[in-house]
Amino acid sequence: MVRRIACFFPIICLGFLVFTIIMGILFTPYDPYEVNTQEELTPPSSEHWFGTDHLGRDVLTRIVFGASYTLLFPAIVLLLSSLLGVVIGLISTIGRKVDLLTTAIMDSFSSIPSFLVAIIFAGLLGPGMVSTLFAILVSWWVHYARIVRNTSMIIRNQPFILSAQLSGTFGVKLIRKHIFPNALPIVRELIFLDMGTIILMISSLSFLGLGAQPPIPDWGGMILDGKSYIQIAPWVALIPSVFITIFVMLFYFMGRRVQ
Repeated sequence: MVRRIACFFPIICLGFLVFTIIMGILFTPYDPYEVNTQEELTPPSSEHWFGTDHLGRDVLTRIVFGASYTLLFPAIVLLLSSLLGVVIGLISTIGRKVDLLTTAIMDSFSSIPSFLVAIIFAGLLGPGMVSTLFAILVSWWVHYARIVRNTSMIIRNQPFILSAQLSGTFGVKLIRKHIFPNALPIVRELIFLDMGTIILMISSLSFLGLGAQPPIPDWGGMILDGKSYIQIAPWVALIPSVFITIFVMLFYFMGRRVQ
């Protein structure tokens, strides 16, 4: 019973936080973009639960609105990168020449750290969420392609694959009916584990000024805005940092439970 509760605890926490964020977006009395110079750097109070930033904007309101950027965009990146990686990984199992070509492409991308590739592309494309998504997509698909390729190669040597081939199942039909369904569980697990990593990457790019641009309330950008006031108003940078940490940990534990 305790283990069952422990398995669902991260899901319950994530659901509660998402519900709270949605309610906050619907019912907050403040505008996340409205500047109020009379309430600059107001500490947490009954009116502003998480205080205000250097422009007098309510931090809690910017947190709940920023969640749509910090959580939705990583999900889009993971969906696109996993689809691209799975397709390329499965294509590599068609034949030896195709495998050599796709492996060479994957090795070329793997030779440079993913975050460095994301920084390079984000710098070339210019700051903004769209360029950030593309930059991370370019650097991240290779993880799924390599894992799906290696997993598929192991699956191809299993006895049931030989039985399928003896019954006349080859090519795309073999991949669709036997290889892909057996490689799917590890992809599902990786998506949950990678969600936290992508959140950190997008927040880091925003912190470096390459992600979402002001006044978009991205959590990484909020940390960037608050770092100059860390001594006199630590809540401006600390609160979005805490939310990033919480969501990264929740997705990590969810990924471990999917195993």
